[in-house]
Amino acid sequence: MNNICYHCGKSCLKQESFDDKIFCCNGCKNVYQIINTYNLKKFYELNNNPGIIPNNKNYYFDFLDKNDIIEKFLSFDDENISIIKFVIPSIHCSSCIWLLENLPQINSSIIHSIVNFSQREIFLYIKKPYTLSKIANLLTQLGYKPLFNNNNEYKNKDLLIYRKLLYKIAIAFFCFGNIMLLTFPEYLSHNDDSWFLTHKYYFHYIIIILSLPSIFFSAIDYLKSAFLSIKKRNININVPITLGILILFFRSIYEIIYNIGSGYLDSLTGFIFFLLLGKFFQQKTYQVIYFDRDYKYYYPISVTRINNNGIEENILISNIKIGDKIIIRNEEIIPSDTILIDGSAMIDNSFITGESRLISKQIGDKIYAGGKQKGESIILKVIKEVNQSYLNCLWTKKSYKKKILMYNIINIWSRYFTIIIIVISLITGVYWFFLDKSKIYSTICSVLIVACPCALAISYPFTLGNIMRIFAKQGIFVKDIYTIERISKITTLVFDKTGTITETDKTKIFFVGKKLTEDEIIYIISLLKNSKHPLSQMLYKHLYIPGKKYYSIKHFEEIPGKGLKALINGIIIKIGSINYINPSKSKKTEKKTKVFVSIGSKILGYFLFSNKYRKGIQEIFNQLIKNNYEIHILSGDNNSEQSYINSLLPKSKIYFFQSPESKLNYIINLQKKGKQVMMLGDGINDIGALKQSEVGIAIFENSNNFYPSCDVLIDGKNITKINYILKLSKFGIRIILLSFLISIIYNLIGLSFAIYGYLTPIIVAILMPISSISVIIFTTLSTYIISYFINKKK
Repeated sequence: MNNICYHCGKSCLKQESFDDKIFCCNGCKNVYQIINTYNLKKFYELNNNPGIIPNNKNYYFDFLDKNDIIEKFLSFDDENISIIKFVIPSIHCSSCIWLLENLPQINSSIIHSIVNFSQREIFLYIKKPYTLSKIANLLTQLGYKPLFNNNNEYKNKDLLIYRKLLYKIAIAFFCFGNIMLLTFPEYLSHNDDSWFLTHKYYFHYIIIILSLPSIFFSAIDYLKSAFLSIKKRNININVPITLGILILFFRSIYEIIYNIGSGYLDSLTGFIFFLLLGKFFQQKTYQVIYFDRDYKYYYPISVTRINNNGIEENILISNIKIGDKIIIRNEEIIPSDTILIDGSAMIDNSFITGESRLISKQIGDKIYAGGKQKGESIILKVIKEVNQSYLNCLWTKKSYKKKILMYNIINIWSRYFTIIIIVISLITGVYWFFLDKSKIYSTICSVLIVACPCALAISYPFTLGNIMRIFAKQGIFVKDIYTIERISKITTLVFDKTGTITETDKTKIFFVGKKLTEDEIIYIISLLKNSKHPLSQMLYKHLYIPGKKYYSIKHFEEIPGKGLKALINGIIIKIGSINYINPSKSKKTEKKTKVFVSIGSKILGYFLFSNKYRKGIQEIFNQLIKNNYEIHILSGDNNSEQSYINSLLPKSKIYFFQSPESKLNYIINLQKKGKQVMMLGDGINDIGALKQSEVGIAIFENSNNFYPSCDVLIDGKNITKINYILKLSKFGIRIILLSFLISIIYNLIGLSFAIYGYLTPIIVAILMPISSISVIIFTTLSTYIISYFINKKK
């Protein structure tokens, strides 16, 4: 009879039954009942017996209902919802993530939940009013007890695991070394020494005793992992290793007890020592190379800070300090928890909560990171350091799922690899049974251990993760590794014009009309400083007068693709296209890029923009076309520069007067034709198109141009690296395929030597981690080398 707990997979000494299933305890049964009641059975379909035994200890979380305690766990709070962050160390598999992200089905107070697996964090979006102690009790009841002491316990646990590994290595070395000393006389063939022949059995029994700590302490993690894996019917890599250890151990015991031979305990303990030593170096290699450890590479976008002299300066958000005063313009994301100290804040928290309702904030109100200002610029005082992992969590939350075919293939292949190796080991045993029975056990053990699917499984994340790191060092910031796989499949690129392929800092601006007075300029600047549109920013920098005090504004409004207006000192100021300023004077075509200005009912004239295209853009377009990419340009501007752009892109499709909606529809139509589209844009006019495309790239240039819908952020000066991005992403996929081939060749060579008895378990123990480390080093070095040569070839 199956006595495995349906929930956690542990043996059921004292069984509880429900719904034709057995459980090891009442706690597991209760969790199953909760999951079953809320129709969340997929939890058990993703993995076998994935649950955790809930702790029967009674916990009292009443302290969590005090406001000062709640504040410590708050990531966001408004009148309707709060976002609470908990650290939950027991999150361990895809079933855990799925169940925790479906908590809203169990508790109606929870609107949404996001799991950050690498940090073992969960962000709970909770509807007000709520009782935090009840939420904590629910998590604990399901087996996911949160930590409440600022992660110290979690970090200490990691340190403890690291120390335990060192202890196990030391014990394994002690056992191996002493067994080798005791085995030494037999190596010297002292079989004619009467004293040795009389006492060698004592040596053998001492060797057995010395092997026990090595197997049941040093190697216990492999045994436990394999045991649990088999119980959960999910064969992992530790199963063949454990089979090899147990076969050698019990065969050795049998030979010694029945005086058939001296066994293999010297080889076995040596194997365990080198296995652990390899694990140690493997972990160290991971720590050094793993891309996810350094979040400082992310969010290099800048924010405007007012320094101690009252001068505005752009700084990276990673350099924001508590107490800094920052300026947030219309449509900019607030990077840190702050307090409003000047201006009229209308905050859109849709990036955080998904609801686009605007919330008005008063002077002194707290504004949380992730909110977006809608309206005039505001001044905020920073009260909490930037939490980039929180922002990253919000960013990835917005990711819409795309096909990631290669990743799924790797997972399926790795799953069956271990089973294939076990079958090969059995065939090897049969082969040596008829050829030389003395080699059966060592060859079976060598076959079980020499083949390792780890190299297959790690090549994908390490290759693409390292490419993410290389990109980040060059001002190119990719949301996740799956985005790189999507980049490798791109066939069509769609560019916005202004601010994307043109340089905002080098555009020449002329005013056409009666010379503006200083007061009129101040009126214009007072309005422009609230917008982050590229034309507004260019004009703002062109007109900026240091040391001047600008007017406060009311009823700020910015209409994408048209212009902006506000009420200043009781006068309406409008800046934008002629169609926006005065529709009766608009023309179907314009020969220049013009931004008109009106103060009150009087049109003062217009600013004429002579765009400066980015250096090298024509060469980049030529390279892209040469590499068979389709290029399209969609511009919200007039067609004044059409002839020049046609000269840059004679084989491309160029469309002017494009509204945000028409850009979005254009991307959809391309996708209907089977195109894999990459959209590059820099303004709020491009948000829909960025989101719709397979890969949306937002261009930032000395401003906070962070769009939640984008997949990649690029510093404007690096737009010419687009060909490099496409090439390196494609090479990344080829490197993964090549590392698969290398790994398969390595495994085939290792298996052939093991099958024919040319490898001992000790040699295999040394080779096994080397295979994983070699794949990591290969993928890391090859991505760096290819990146270097692609850059050099430009």
